[in-house]
Amino acid sequence: MLIAVLVISLVIGFVVAAGVVGSQAHLLGRQRREPVWRLAEAAAYIGDLLPYDIAAGLNAEELEVILRVHLNQLQFGPRPSEDDESVQPPDPRSDLGSDPMAASAVEERASTTELYRTLRRDGREVTLEQVTAVSGAHLEYLQRIGALAAVRRDGR
Repeated sequence: MLIAVLVISLVIGFVVAAGVVGSQAHLLGRQRREPVWRLAEAAAYIGDLLPYDIAAGLNAEELEVILRVHLNQLQFGPRPSEDDESVQPPDPRSDLGSDPMAASAVEERASTTELYRTLRRDGREVTLEQVTAVSGAHLEYLQRIGALAAVRRDGR
């Protein structure tokens, strides 16, 4: 009798555990995978996207520094300028009417300019053309891994 009670208890315990584990596995399987940004992977991908003349002017360390600073800028916004507080990015609504593509282009240009200023302030010898190419390729990489949603240009 005691053995029968133990066997029945073990079977019930196994069935309950299997049900809980199965339902949690099902829930986790349906969740979206979180994107993971890996510096080495990002640098390799972006290095392949860059035009030859720009890639030739950057070494691996400079590319990684640009990527880190750009990612920090995307996450936390541009750092305030310590030496010149009057430098502000252009207002994306000024002289653009209601064209969302033009406003987006101005915002992107201001972001790239701020990234360039930050890198130069930190003593990095990079050109605006290099920073523009790397930041554009970096945004493409972030979209590829799912860390940055594709922005629709029609304003929706």
